[in-house]
Amino acid sequence: MPTKRPYSIALICLRLPLLILWLILLPIPALLIRLISPHSTLATEKMPMLFHRGVSKIFGLRLKVSGSLSHHRPTLYISNHVSYLDIFLLGSVVPGFFIAKSEVAGWPLFGKLARLQNTLFIERNSRHARAQVDILQQQLIAGNNLILFPEGTSTDGAHVEPFKSSLFHAAESEPEINIQIQPMTLAYTHHKGQLMDQSLRDYYAWYSTMPFLSHFIQSMGMRNADIELILHSPVSIREFESRKACAENCWNAVNDALVTRVKTTVSTNNESY
Repeated sequence: MPTKRPYSIALICLRLPLLILWLILLPIPALLIRLISPHSTLATEKMPMLFHRGVSKIFGLRLKVSGSLSHHRPTLYISNHVSYLDIFLLGSVVPGFFIAKSEVAGWPLFGKLARLQNTLFIERNSRHARAQVDILQQQLIAGNNLILFPEGTSTDGAHVEPFKSSLFHAAESEPEINIQIQPMTLAYTHHKGQLMDQSLRDYYAWYSTMPFLSHFIQSMGMRNADIELILHSPVSIREFESRKACAENCWNAVNDALVTRVKTTVSTNNESY
């Protein structure tokens, strides 16, 4: 007997026009505000956050936040990376510029949207790595918050890849400039009020060789999903012997929180049989 698909064609037909309408309408006032007051909080933070909240709502993504968000400037927010949906979720509550690989700038639609959201594009080529990290460092020194996925890739949402410690160089600065690093954990936990197993989570997690378009459309047709954002205590790179030690500490915080929630999901599902 064929397995019933978890996504709804009717929801796709409803949400796709809503998303297109949102993508057309919101950039108009956002561009006008940017022209009038390009450096205002409204232009750089509030409008992008409004955009992300709208997209999250259209996709049926409900975010539960635990912990306290760092309001210190500058802060380098770092998170595990599960999906392109992470950007809408984090962008709805975290005030900062996203960091994306340079190829994203050339993607149809998403490249233009990324530019509207004050995304910083960096090259992942090892020859330019130091120069690119220096650019991020200058942004932080200038007082801008950044949002970074230090794994350098996305995962299945059930584990965290090691963090690239070279990216933590951006948080090194002169003693008079205090750059904080706040680790965050994103955990996709529930679908339609029920705990997710990996087969359901894969409709949200986008990783490995998954084709983008079909995954995007199917995600749009999924029923409401609950995602947890766990905000960990901020740290400073000066508290550690090295960038590597700081990266490992942040990884431990992010990974432990994710594994706890995924294990709880698996355990509870197993007990229900």
